[in-house]
Amino acid sequence: MAPRYAILVPLVETGSGDALLLEVRSQLVKQPGEVCFPGGRAEAGESAVEAAVRETCEELGIEPDAIEVTSELQPLKMGDGRKVCPVSARLKIEGIDGLRLSEDEVAEVFLLPVSWLKENPPAHYDLAATEDEELPEKLLGYLAHYGGYRKTGRTDYYEYKGHGIWGLTARIIKSLGY
Repeated sequence: MAPRYAILVPLVETGSGDALLLEVRSQLVKQPGEVCFPGGRAEAGESAVEAAVRETCEELGIEPDAIEVTSELQPLKMGDGRKVCPVSARLKIEGIDGLRLSEDEVAEVFLLPVSWLKENPPAHYDLAATEDEELPEKLLGYLAHYGGYRKTGRTDYYEYKGHGIWGLTARIIKSLGY
């Protein structure tokens, strides 16, 4: 059975080492302003790789030949039961300034240096047991979109240059072992 959702975990080579490319979701989509990897729902008959590449091309305005898939990562299950299949890849791009972002889906992109991740492990929060005043302001703002799920589960959390990274995105980053 084909995956329901697929995401690309893109590495970009920079002058100071590898970095992960992350998106900030536009105000026009579910969970606006949150940080995520490119990706989305797989179409009928698409593999995880095909869906991740197609979605990334649509969101970043790049051609498929700019994506070098390196591996399929372990599929993950979301809290609501959806299956998400991450695909690791290298983007063959000359920086992020030349990308043609889909304004309907992506507000901006940024690079998260692997070297920063090696020196900055994520914070970990048990959302059911942590009082609001103990949570980072950025994370608390994201949680406002989750209604009844606000006080359930655990999450890792990174904050990099004003960008809060949590939930599935943080879980995938942590699993990479940087």
